[in-house]
Amino acid sequence: MDIIWLKRDVRLTDHAPFHHMAKLSSRSSATRPLVILYNYEPDQISEHSVHGSHVHFINEGLVDLDRRLSGAASSNDDVFDLSSLVEIQSYKFQVLTVCHAGIIFTLQQILEQTKAFRSGNGIGINQILTHEETGHLKSFSRDKTVRRWCRRRSIPITEYNQTGVTRCLKNRDNFSTNFSVFLNQPLFETPTEVELGRIRSRVELATNRLKLTLCQQCASPINVMLELTEIPSEHRTDRPERQCGGETKAIATTNSFLRSRGKLYAQSISSPNTSWNSGGRLSPFLTWGHVSTRYVIYKLKRRQEELRLLKKKQTRKRIDNAGFGNLNHDNSDDNDGPWLRSLAAFSSRIHWRSHFIQKLESEPDMEIRDLCPAYQHLRRQPTDWNETYYHAWSTGTTGFPFVDASMRCLLRHGWINFRMRAMLVSFATYNLWLDWKRIAPHLARAFLDYEPGIHYPQLQMQAGTTGINAMRVYNVTKQGKDQDPRGVFIKKYVKELANVPLEYLHEPNKMSQKLQQKFRVCVGAAGAGANSTDGGQCRLVQLDILSNETKGEKYSYYPKPVVDENYSAKIAKEKVSAVKRQGLTKRLADRVYIKHGSRKTSTTNDDLKPKALSSKVKRLNIDNKQSTLKAMFKPKESQVPVGKRQKIELIVRDEADNVTEDEVVILNDSEDEVTIRKKTAVSSTALLAERCKGDAALFGNSKTFFENKPSLTQLEAKTTLVSGYISSKMPTSNIQMGAGSWSCITCTFLNDKPLALACLICGTIRG
Repeated sequence: MDIIWLKRDVRLTDHAPFHHMAKLSSRSSATRPLVILYNYEPDQISEHSVHGSHVHFINEGLVDLDRRLSGAASSNDDVFDLSSLVEIQSYKFQVLTVCHAGIIFTLQQILEQTKAFRSGNGIGINQILTHEETGHLKSFSRDKTVRRWCRRRSIPITEYNQTGVTRCLKNRDNFSTNFSVFLNQPLFETPTEVELGRIRSRVELATNRLKLTLCQQCASPINVMLELTEIPSEHRTDRPERQCGGETKAIATTNSFLRSRGKLYAQSISSPNTSWNSGGRLSPFLTWGHVSTRYVIYKLKRRQEELRLLKKKQTRKRIDNAGFGNLNHDNSDDNDGPWLRSLAAFSSRIHWRSHFIQKLESEPDMEIRDLCPAYQHLRRQPTDWNETYYHAWSTGTTGFPFVDASMRCLLRHGWINFRMRAMLVSFATYNLWLDWKRIAPHLARAFLDYEPGIHYPQLQMQAGTTGINAMRVYNVTKQGKDQDPRGVFIKKYVKELANVPLEYLHEPNKMSQKLQQKFRVCVGAAGAGANSTDGGQCRLVQLDILSNETKGEKYSYYPKPVVDENYSAKIAKEKVSAVKRQGLTKRLADRVYIKHGSRKTSTTNDDLKPKALSSKVKRLNIDNKQSTLKAMFKPKESQVPVGKRQKIELIVRDEADNVTEDEVVILNDSEDEVTIRKKTAVSSTALLAERCKGDAALFGNSKTFFENKPSLTQLEAKTTLVSGYISSKMPTSNIQMGAGSWSCITCTFLNDKPLALACLICGTIRG
């Protein structure tokens, strides 16, 4: 028996297991039973990230796939409505086997029943075909358990790549190469009607001949409310206004974007008003495998080639017309520019998607710990978590209209554009100082397109705990004014502010008492009779409203801001910056960059690697003239001053205007390697005095000077004198000004410290 194990790959197009099963032509293979298996696994469903909308979306995909396999989709596709819950729940699977049980239990049942067939002379399991999945820790553990189960029973299991992510990738430098190879491979052919008939006959052998009995739910889709008791009851509900699932919908959405909706994608993705239609809207289908990454990129490239060819034809036509003196031409070519720019931006986002999934694949623990350990303590002190703040944020009642509208939109539809998602996380982690790990489950349930490989890296990036990314602190009021200048989005989802004029819509708490009464809204109260005070004003407004409501007038209630936006952001940035400035943080961040940092080169500097935010990771020139690292750092005698090149930095810690400790860091590049030594102030100054022999008049008795514990003012004056002396000894002809960066004359390292006296890598005195 062969088994196709479906996970996040519920489709026919570009599906490796279906392709290989369809191409089996030998007589023995054609008569071998086949089971197409999908499992609702209790341990996976009990994960805190699962929501009823996810299961409903999966059900729709399973029904659509079963109809395509059985041939029903092509015959009466207009009759069946995938968006109808009644039709979905009453549907009976013809080809698929859907079980509500653990995968190991199901496989063991299949193995035992097939071995017992014909009085013990059974056939067993010949092979299992499936796709790789980069999911949360529970799914990662599940996959390892299945592979171990197959290995112990000598059952071959083949997992095909479907996202371009590389398993066990040791070096991030190879990701782009591997991803390009993956994309350049041809799509797996969709089974023809003849091949589908052969697959159906093999499935019938398993159901009719072997009479497999796996579970009671095999015949119809899962009833989420009644059968999936692993999901808490409050999370089993569906989102009626979400996207509908299924491969048929996925292909239609892809075509509509590439042919009509995507023209203004590049300029419309930031606003929640325009991105609704101009955005790709393919993320839920990609997440649950109703369409493959390669299929989308394949269709995208074909569309780009078509537009470029059309642009060439229009250009030639204009040239020909101009040659005959006809300067009039149509505007078709003017429309190609937005299309090509938008599709290029969309292509970048698709590649970016796999880039982030690779991060979780390489480091699965990212789900439960900070990528850079130096930030592990932030937002996790006993008094940091505020349940009131969390409830206000998660329900869209923070008192910031644009934030509340974004959260309510997300809860209603299961989707919102990327910028608004980033703003929600930034507001929660900085302004409200909430732990990203504790807000992650809520957002995972809210996102219909919850993709663990994007979810956790992005949460950490927006929270500023990766160590290699800049702080992303959004001014939510400014974002609202920029992205929703007319207040359309806010008024659609925050009904309480429907009567508020645009002048106060983004900051309704600035309305006076008279204006609140005029527009029939009370800002700062949760409802009639609530105990809320804001300098006495809110209480007065409530009393007036209560008296007016007795006259038949209705008022809306909107909360006041839960925090001061500017002050809370300032405090949060100071806390994160304090950790980021530490030397240990920079060293740990360098490790993160080496493992997860993008290796994409700049479009203007193709020979430079990208610069990490840590000052230790620099842009290394990898010009072809410098073939080896050893040759790059080897000093040239004609350009190097006599003696060992050293860089001396005095790090002074002051207590009560006295120097308590001096630390000298010496970078010695003698021979072919760089070493670092630390010495006390006495030894370092002695070394400095020895280097400066012949200038005793300038420095005086350095030994006496440093042994007498000078004041900080004296030491600063002496340091200035030493710096001036070193500068006077340096040639200035080769110093590069411009943007402030300068290139070392020995190793060509690009130093971005404009006032540095020596090269950070090799220690050569700046010249």
